[in-house]
Amino acid sequence: MNESSAPPLSTLRVAVVGLGSIGCRHLKNLERLGVERLTVVRRVTGANPAFQPPPGATVVHSMADALARGLDAAIICNPTSVHVSTAIECMAAGVAVLVEKPISHRLDEADQLLQAAQRSGTRAGMAYVMRYHPAYRMARDMVVSGQLGRVLYAKAWFEAYLPDWHPWEDYRQGYAARRELGGGALPTLDHEIDFLNGCFGEPQFASGWTGRSGALETDADDWATIFVRYAGGVSASCAFSLCRRDRSRGFEIVGEQATLSFRFETGKLELLNGGDRQTLWDGAEYDLNDAYLAMLRHFLEALIDHRATPIGLEAGLQALRVAASARPAATSP
Repeated sequence: MNESSAPPLSTLRVAVVGLGSIGCRHLKNLERLGVERLTVVRRVTGANPAFQPPPGATVVHSMADALARGLDAAIICNPTSVHVSTAIECMAAGVAVLVEKPISHRLDEADQLLQAAQRSGTRAGMAYVMRYHPAYRMARDMVVSGQLGRVLYAKAWFEAYLPDWHPWEDYRQGYAARRELGGGALPTLDHEIDFLNGCFGEPQFASGWTGRSGALETDADDWATIFVRYAGGVSASCAFSLCRRDRSRGFEIVGEQATLSFRFETGKLELLNGGDRQTLWDGAEYDLNDAYLAMLRHFLEALIDHRATPIGLEAGLQALRVAASARPAATSP
């Protein structure tokens, strides 16, 4: 199908399942991309008044009602614990899905989702937005092309303070703070795991620890440390936190020839070689929403032109396997 003969995105019927912060972002971006036939699936009671659907969207309160209206695609952004069941319901009806990360909080359910996708033959993708971030994309390309020489080791981290994520709501009610909804530092913060997997391939071994610091009112773990070994001998470490008040996020990839470093706080991707420091990308003015737009556009265009392929569910399962390797810490409050 060539570009001139492809139907416009406005013809697609898309549902956003779950109207939290990320659901609202997806709705706004769908409108920006020209999608006009929007359905919102949100719960009947306890809906957060801070989030309201756009005036032109149809609001329903069950997936069955949304499917009865006819859909081409659904963006699954309800709590992690119901990602799999929602996605399977959609795919059984022939509806393509884009599943927000993490794919699930349980490995057996994630396996079931992959099997359901294979049986249905519908398009299914993971919403790993950092794959569309310029610094992360550039870093992966440099690693894969060998520009750092042989990689010696790598590290990535995402540490933040959960109460600051959504200051308009009680963090204790959000899915990230509640174990029964699939919350916790892992698998919630698995973007960095997916990034490292994208750079170095399938993990050969992973282990780590996860626990509760006692700094938050939550029954879910709020910190985790993971160590991963990849084919070819590359080792990587990951640090995750929901209880660090001074937010910190980034990565370092140490090669024989140079070190690649990125920190969200500065917005700079830098190449370090001895005393030399070269800025490869400066994101001081970068709008992170551009990455979300690119991800949505990629997924929607894959529904129209089958030559395009969204990020596969296998990536979500691979990241979850690494996350699941973390054992409970010996001491937790």
